[in-house]
Amino acid sequence: MRISIPRLNHLIEFGTVETVPTDTLEGSEEKWVSKVKVHFAYYQRTQTQQVQLLGTKFQDTFVVAVRSSAHIADQLNAKIVGDPNLYRIITISRDDTSTPYQRKFDLVTLQDVRKVGSD
Repeated sequence: MRISIPRLNHLIEFGTVETVPTDTLEGSEEKWVSKVKVHFAYYQRTQTQQVQLLGTKFQDTFVVAVRSSAHIADQLNAKIVGDPNLYRIITISRDDTSTPYQRKFDLVTLQDVRKVGSD
């Protein structure tokens, strides 16, 4: 896959929501813990692809392209810098290009956590 480097002009964090202790009466709170922070580009689906996704679990998802990284795993969540929403990783399509000098990009399909249960 070929993506020009200037398109990677957004930041995304991959991490988890963890329960951490506090000095309040509740005793703990959920806090975002970032594991990896990378640049990404929005990946535009074709109109045909959008129509094919209607009625599937991928209907309310979007795709981002990131430099290939083994640190990004399915069990992590994602937060786009400047966006308060939390996203769940649905799938990661790893770039399997065998050319050693070509930059590799992974396509990460994300879904807003609030929409996950709406299937």
